[in-house]
Amino acid sequence: MKQFGKSLYIILSILSIGWAFHMLASYFIVDPGAVKHLQHKELDENFSETIWLVFLRLHIINACISLITGPLGLSAKILRKKPALHRLNGKVYVLSILFSSVVTLYLAKDATGGTFSTIGFLLLNGLWIFTTLYAWWTIRLKQIVKHRIWMMRSYALTLANTSLHFIQLALIKLFDVDYVSSYTIAVWASWIINIVIVELIMKPKRMPSVLYKN
Repeated sequence: MKQFGKSLYIILSILSIGWAFHMLASYFIVDPGAVKHLQHKELDENFSETIWLVFLRLHIINACISLITGPLGLSAKILRKKPALHRLNGKVYVLSILFSSVVTLYLAKDATGGTFSTIGFLLLNGLWIFTTLYAWWTIRLKQIVKHRIWMMRSYALTLANTSLHFIQLALIKLFDVDYVSSYTIAVWASWIINIVIVELIMKPKRMPSVLYKN
């Protein structure tokens, strides 16, 4: 069980940091105008590409911050040896999610795939805020184990964007699903699958390993 928790932590850390840099490179260097993303949207005459790009970049920056700070917050070693860093990191994590969530409210209305995708993103956004704030509240109450559990749920939702792209890629490459349909399916599947996985990981018999042995 110790090895299970450590291996899982290492995989999540590498995946999170790697994906954060991938997103930053994609939208700030390779395709700063998000042309590839925009070409699949059905936009009305009131759509402002300039404003949308500003909100998208704010969302990406804050989402990447939460991706990077998430594994640091789940590190039992940092918690034990540098509690002040753990608390600072936690504050940055929570604030980055709050900022990103606010921005997402604007971006969701023009989501690729239309209304169904918009609803999926709004539900994800609501759960993301709830799990994160509840995790923050539990530590305020000194409920350490509950805090860690809810932080893992929060981080599972933080990873939803990462899952979305991998699920969409699988649907396109393996099942030849078109871009818009695959994106819409992935919007919902990403956070639902992540939540199911984290709940299975946190089954009672595995809990000590996952929570403390990284």
